This record gives sequence, C-alpha cells and structure tokens, in this order.
Amino acid sequence: MSPGTLLALAVLAQPAAPATTSPVRVDADQVHYAFQKREVIFTGAPVTLTRDDAKLTCKRLVARTDAAGQVEVATCTGDVKLVRAERVLTCEKAVFESVPNRVTCEGDPVLREGGTEGRGARLVYDLGADEVKLEGDAEHPVRFVVSGEQVDQKQREVEERRKREARK
Repeated sequence: MSPGTLLALAVLAQPAAPATTSPVRVDADQVHYAFQKREVIFTGAPVTLTRDDAKLTCKRLVARTDAAGQVEVATCTGDVKLVRAERVLTCEKAVFESVPNRVTCEGDPVLREGGTEGRGARLVYDLGADEVKLEGDAEHPVRFVVSGEQVDQKQREVEERRKREARK
C-alpha cells in the first residue's frame, strides 16, 4: 500500500457515530407492498432510507421485510447517494443490510470526504464500525486522490508533533 493510500485511509477513517441497531425509516412518493412476498417497492424523487445519521437516497428502493415488517435488505437503484457526516458516496446500485448494518455499492462507487476521493469496483461501508473497504478489479483499480491542502495539513501536524517531542 502506498503512503498516499494510507493517508487517504486515515482521512476517511474519522469516526462519525457509534454502532447502533436503531430502526430504519423509508420515505417515498409511492409504495407498493406485496404482503405474501414481504417485499416493498418504494419509488419517488427521491426515495430516502435513513438509519441514525446515515441517509441513502435513490429513485427506486426494493426492500425485503421480516415478519414484524422491519427492513432486512434494501436494494437502491437510480441516482444512488449515501451521506453520513462529511462522507458522500455515489454509485449505480447499493444494497443496505440491516444486520450487519452495512451498505454495499457497485457500479462506479465513489467515496468523497473533504478533498479526498476514492474509486474502485466495489465498496462496502460497515455503518456500525464506521469502516469502508474499497475493492478494485482489472477494469476499476482502487484509486485515491488526496487534495494538496490535506497533505500539507498532515505534514504540519507531523512537524508540530516532532517539535513538541523534541522539547520534552
């Protein structure tokens, strides 16, 4: 792993919220519920799935529910966007799994936070642990771009730490 990738991972690893098992809320313009299949199709502009501070939006969301009517798995398509704190993730298709509380994105996933941008073939965001795993393939290798401002800030922090340690 290159130093730039490590820096990018450190920047993206800032905590957003503690792990949780809170309920999922879905807002949409239209809902079609197939009771026998326990499948709900939400459509609108946009459909919004929210859990705590994570908000997933798209044009169409197909959810599978448990016996109590709670969302177990939801597949989002069309203008997919996940926002959590300063992180913004976009892709063509996202699958939210209530347990283990994660979102898996495929189809040109892009993760942005501040001036940092990560791209790859597949991205898995563990919302409970607040960790992202970005995977590449032959056509879509993992790539990170870190803004010069962030690199300069990290260098200043390192230099300050060295000066403090030298004074001790």
